Amino acid sequence: MPFALFMPTAEQMFVLDVPADTPADAEFFLQTNLSGYAPARPEYRFVNGMLRAEFPLGALLTYKVTRGSAESEEGDQWGERRPERRTIVEGAATHHLRIESWQDLHSGAGRPSTLAAGIETLKVHNPELDDDFTVLVWTPPEYAGSTEHLPVLYLHDGQNVFDAATSFAGETWGADIAASQLAAEGLPCILVAVSVREKHRASDYVPFPIRHNDFKSTAPAYQTFLAQTLKPHIDARYRTRPERQHTAQAGSSFGGVASLYGTLSHPDVWGTCGVFSPSLWVQDGALMDFAGHHPTRELRLYVDMGTHEGLFVEDAAAAVRQTQWFAARSASFVHQVNLQIGMAHWHDEPAWRSRLPDFLRWWLTDLG
Repeated sequence: MPFALFMPTAEQMFVLDVPADTPADAEFFLQTNLSGYAPARPEYRFVNGMLRAEFPLGALLTYKVTRGSAESEEGDQWGERRPERRTIVEGAATHHLRIESWQDLHSGAGRPSTLAAGIETLKVHNPELDDDFTVLVWTPPEYAGSTEHLPVLYLHDGQNVFDAATSFAGETWGADIAASQLAAEGLPCILVAVSVREKHRASDYVPFPIRHNDFKSTAPAYQTFLAQTLKPHIDARYRTRPERQHTAQAGSSFGGVASLYGTLSHPDVWGTCGVFSPSLWVQDGALMDFAGHHPTRELRLYVDMGTHEGLFVEDAAAAVRQTQWFAARSASFVHQVNLQIGMAHWHDEPAWRSRLPDFLRWWLTDLG
């Protein structure tokens, strides 16, 4: 992208080390968040394995290497999507990039599953959307030998919660690991991870018409499914504590939007809401207005934001300030607010994984 002349920049040099199966005639390009991840911009073409490019100072640069198309993007050791590379542009720097694989050339068995034994996979029909949802249910190790009824946390983007084989770029929330530790400390719960309908994520999660959901929302139907179909199914199948105060939902980004909208829309069902890195910008802050018009005096609200979530340092600082403002404003219409800021945290699964244990501890400690 062309940067305004008044924006100070710094040269970034990228040096490639490519795998042996790379075609001899391959061309290489850098795709970045600042150019909308365009896979083959001429100004970002490597020459003799090197690229020198100017980027604005303060950019929170995320990037990968391609051979000219999204299909030929670099992969991880299994040939699957890898996490974004990232750097903060603070001055001239050199980046040595070792490419492990190309996604279009790898024909291995794929990334191995990390789904722990004992996690049950369910297919639950959603009558509101006439579709089946994949639902993963984790119970603590001592569940089978106990008669105790437990609180339940429902998590959006369930494909990212437990299993590296299905998660985005192989990064998970490690929710079962965090919950196991708390169960060992006497704070057990049940986790219900609801996998996303990938093509409908923005529609199912965002209750407002925006470009990302083609200005059509199915969020009311999705939340009705959670409250009126899935929760009764889970309560009947497992030893739960079905009362509102023992039932929570949580998610990140658009999933954070879904969590807040869902708990405010069905206050008789949900007692706690985990809002991780919420997209408060949707429809010019409509979510914040919706929250203000739906006071829920008994709701416990957790909200957080990382300090590196945005295209530029200034954007990230503004997102933190907006989240702080939202938390302060929310204090007047909910029972309790827990605001957390993740220092040096980006908008990704590792950040949410690191903040999840504190959310779980806060939720479970004061349930009563």
